[in-house]
Amino acid sequence: NFVERYSDSIDTNSEKSEFDQYLPAEFFKKRIELINGNLMIDCPVPSNLLESFPNISSNEFINMRYTACTSKPDNFKNDNFNLRQIEYEPSRETELFILITLNEEDDAQLSRTFNGIIENIAYLCSLKDSEIWKIVVCIISNGRNNINERALAYLGALGVYQHNIAKSQMDNKVVRAHIYEYTTQISIQCSKKSIIKKTINDGIFPTQLLFCLKEKEKDNADSFQWFFNAFCPILNPKICVLIKAGVKLAFLNPQVAGACGKLVAMKDGCWYQLLNPIIGAQIFDYEISNILDKPSEAILGYIQSLPEEFSAYRYLSLQDITNNNNGTPILSTSYLKYNYLLCFDLISKHNRSWILHYESSSKAEFNIYTNLSEFIHQQR
Repeated sequence: NFVERYSDSIDTNSEKSEFDQYLPAEFFKKRIELINGNLMIDCPVPSNLLESFPNISSNEFINMRYTACTSKPDNFKNDNFNLRQIEYEPSRETELFILITLNEEDDAQLSRTFNGIIENIAYLCSLKDSEIWKIVVCIISNGRNNINERALAYLGALGVYQHNIAKSQMDNKVVRAHIYEYTTQISIQCSKKSIIKKTINDGIFPTQLLFCLKEKEKDNADSFQWFFNAFCPILNPKICVLIKAGVKLAFLNPQVAGACGKLVAMKDGCWYQLLNPIIGAQIFDYEISNILDKPSEAILGYIQSLPEEFSAYRYLSLQDITNNNNGTPILSTSYLKYNYLLCFDLISKHNRSWILHYESSSKAEFNIYTNLSEFIHQQR
């Protein structure tokens, strides 16, 4: 079977971005042979982006992998879909698999999260006997028409996204997710005032990126389903991290099945905003959780619910409680929607002594919602 490449694109007539210069200026059509009935192609990275990279000696720096996934998350591996991280020789072991969930955040919010992770990767790689290839960063966007165009352009500047490649159908099958894979050598920190770019010459380490752009908008539980049920069985990571900001977190205690850190409000110097009851209520809720709830629960080794904004799980512990008939770990929808069920099953596993841990020295900042409509949408 063959398919024509570069058609059925996302609308690009929306807001322009300074990152658009890194997207391909021209496109062509090419017939591509399907692999096991699946569309998986290597797309050359734009030359003007490669010019900013010090090292272009390897295929993973020169080409981006695109996969049009027609499978459900639970059947990803059984339907012969794969990730290119496991195709390298020698094979690469994944220690840390980091998830960033992306909804409607713009380039500034995404870069704040991504740069926090990149800084911590640099820290981990500076440690003795550290391996840079043991870390994979996964970004999952909740809906093809829901993603912010500036966030897409930011991902294009990192090299992990290209316009006009995504297909909405393959052999009369609906494409459920568009998967882009690339190893980037650049970190871009952007704000309203400036854009700061760093490469491996500035202490940045090459980072393996996996960007999953879901075709339809669904809830966060669906994003976690792609992460845990589709990608984790392929990479078989030791630690899965769900994160919204940079963090240094290590599982030194082999009994720890899951952990979370402290969530603090993003400080912008405008403390008068505390007069807004919506803002004040959010800060109060998180502070009470940081001061009373989490520390007291951690003493008993059981935290009722690990926040999806900033938490980590030992993948072995998830395999303990979630195996289907084929022996593949599959997290049920109830676990993904109701975190407290997952936490309880982890610590109550028979013949196991798993505990849940709270690390107060690890902090992540969260966005404060200033009006009622944003707050209700976030709580949904």
